Amino acid sequence: KVIPRGLLLAGMGLAMLPDADVLAFKFGVAYGDVLGHRGFTHSLLFAFVVPLLVAWLGHKRFKASLARCWAFLTLSLLSHSLLDSITTGGKGVGWLWPWSDERFFAPWQVIKVAPFALSRYTTPYGHQVILSELMWVW
Repeated sequence: KVIPRGLLLAGMGLAMLPDADVLAFKFGVAYGDVLGHRGFTHSLLFAFVVPLLVAWLGHKRFKASLARCWAFLTLSLLSHSLLDSITTGGKGVGWLWPWSDERFFAPWQVIKVAPFALSRYTTPYGHQVILSELMWVW
């Protein structure tokens, strides 16, 4: 009851939005490219601007103040790149785009990095990933 249902659903959508960047693979964009996986869609700029647009367009529909919507949606979106930064693989997160193309990891990596192929979740490693995410995320 603290977070209105529409705002909660928008937060869930924004929490998943950064991984829309995997579609870039279909267009030949390299993983480490700014448009690649964990690039600009995982940046702090993206995490602050996109929720602002969604909050501005929807705060009346969400039945919450613009500030409350923006704060919740920003935390929702930002949670994605923060969790990606504590995985055990990949090339890091492009937090500072557009000011820097450098990728970052948190000081500790505890979540096993997820495979891209769904079929890999049926392997022993895939089972480890699921258990790791259950333990550290859920």
